[in-house]
Amino acid sequence: MGEYTSWVHGTTMQVEYPNRITSVRHTGPFVRIEGTDGQNTWVHFPVPTPAVVDGNRTKANAALVSFRTRSHAIVHEVIVYDGEKRIAEHMDLGLEGDHLDGRFEIPGTPEVDKGLNITVGVQFKHKAPDTRSLQIEIVGAGIEFSGQ
Repeated sequence: MGEYTSWVHGTTMQVEYPNRITSVRHTGPFVRIEGTDGQNTWVHFPVPTPAVVDGNRTKANAALVSFRTRSHAIVHEVIVYDGEKRIAEHMDLGLEGDHLDGRFEIPGTPEVDKGLNITVGVQFKHKAPDTRSLQIEIVGAGIEFSGQ
């Protein structure tokens, strides 16, 4: 078995603290999050996870997140969980603008044990000029896998 990628569309997103955002709009091409001035939250993408394929343990190579932010919105963390276990963390990122091919390595390419979840930490700056500047659009999230 070689490398392959499993994606979920942005509209599958779940918000951890919905009271910290103004709105979530699920659309055909992406999910649009509109933040609240000065707030932060985490959004989650559960990715279909085959732990064993053709008798071989699956390994997780990288998390993939396709997104764009407006001027007062930031992606500051990308964390990957295998069940309850944190297997990757990319902290203090400060990512703004277009990141439609965002790739975040999973150190050591661990074997998958349970279902994988990509957690994206988002922040919204103070004193935004308008609500549009507090938007983040997420097209999709995925995991790049490999077998043994």
